[in-house]
Formats: sequence, structure tokens, C-alpha cells
Amino acid sequence: MANATYLDPTCPSPGPASSPQSTLLAFHGSGSNGTVHTVQLARLARHLKPYFNIVSCEAPFPSAAGPGVLPFFDGCGPFKRWIPPHEKHTSERIKNGGVSGDMSPEVESLIKSTVQDVRQSGSRVVGLIGFSQGTRVVAGLLKGAEIRQKLGRQEEDWLDFRFALSVCGSYPPPLIPPSITKLLSSVEEGERKKIMEEKVRMPTLHLQGKQDEWEWAGKMLIEGVYEMGEGMTKVMECEMAHFYPVLQEENEGIRDWVLDTWRTLEEKR
Repeated sequence: MANATYLDPTCPSPGPASSPQSTLLAFHGSGSNGTVHTVQLARLARHLKPYFNIVSCEAPFPSAAGPGVLPFFDGCGPFKRWIPPHEKHTSERIKNGGVSGDMSPEVESLIKSTVQDVRQSGSRVVGLIGFSQGTRVVAGLLKGAEIRQKLGRQEEDWLDFRFALSVCGSYPPPLIPPSITKLLSSVEEGERKKIMEEKVRMPTLHLQGKQDEWEWAGKMLIEGVYEMGEGMTKVMECEMAHFYPVLQEENEGIRDWVLDTWRTLEEKR
């Protein structure tokens, strides 16, 4: 599988006989890669691996090392990002809403291929994990899945996600897959605008670091993109900076939310 790392304590590539039924796709932050993210995610993964297979995807665009990557991951490059290198955004531009919400075709192709590979292995992708810049990818995939459902379209069935974890969120807007933009082109302009303004309702747990210097960006993403309420968005503030939760009780709480959410969703099928 191109640009994907299977996350497992012993690192085998899972096959149909050994894979759990359900898979989570994980998306790293800017200036990272699949290998680095596998290490960063390891503590939480130990709590999720008994129930889910985790595939850590790797972005297609080159990048300098991101926040917190060096010096610990020195020599673990090349590092990648989900946004094309020509897109550079200042804090002022982000806060003023002058940022593109288009997912690149390269990113969509990578994710679509990964979902298809997971299905061929006998599993299915049911949830998403995003860290930092990867949370914009996750938000766009959830939004795309909801738009597809709303339009009642059978095509693009790879967009079939049920819930997500969003860790140290990045700024809005979400990165909308180009295939969804194409589907929306056949919709009347007023209806299209209404659909795009609707907030994501899929169950999503947002993990915000109390010491994260980019916490403001995560708040913008949550408030601007996600619908608050029971069975939808939940925010968990953790004792951390711009990294995954460290405390045992926080990781156990995340696991419990994931399992409770997944059981509830399966009961509704």
C-alpha cells in the first residue's frame, strides 16, 4: 500500500485472516510522516489496537520538519504535508478566513486508494484520527461523507466514515475532496450554498491541549465546522501541549468514547 503505515506493536502487514473487522485511518500533522505519526500515536494506539486496525497515511507533499518533530525525529525524513507547498498562510489570513478549503487531487487519490486497499484486505474503514494539519483532512472527509449521504449518491462510496478523533486541531476550513465538489456542481446554487454551510454532525471527539500554543486554531475549527451536541461533537481538554495525550486516564477516556460511540453506531445500523 503506497504512503500508508500499518500501526501494530510488531509491525506486520495485516491480512484478511489477522485484521480486525474495522479500521481507523490516521493523518499526521504538517512536517511529519507516517512513521513519525506511528510513534506519536503509539500510546493511544495501545488502547485502541485490541478493537481496531490503524493505518497511518502519509501526505504527498514535501515539507520542512514541523513543530515538535526535531530533534527527536532527526533522520526520520523526508517530512510531508497535506497542503501543497505554494499554499502559505499567516495567522492574520487564517483568522480572516482567507484560506482555501480545497483538498488536492493527490491527497484524495491517496486516501481513496488506501480505503480500497483496506477493503481488499477484508476490513473496512469506519473512523478517522487526525493530528494538527491532519484534522483539516479529517474534517473534509467527514463533511464529504455527509454531503454524499445528503445527496443520496451511490458513487464515491469510499467516503463512508462514521466517527473521528481530532487532536490539536488546525484552522478551518475543512479540506473538501474534489469528487464532492464535482457532485455539488450539479446542485442548484442556493441549495449548494446551504449544504456547504451546514456543520458536521458525525460523532467527533476533539482533544484540545491546555498548553497548546495553537489552541486558538483548534477552537476555530470546532466552532466553525462542527455541530455541538449529544451524539455529535464533544471536546476534551487534556493536560498537554501540541502532542497526543500522555496521561493514562486521558487515553482510557478516549478509548471508552471510541468504543461507546462505535457500539451506538453499530446498534443503529
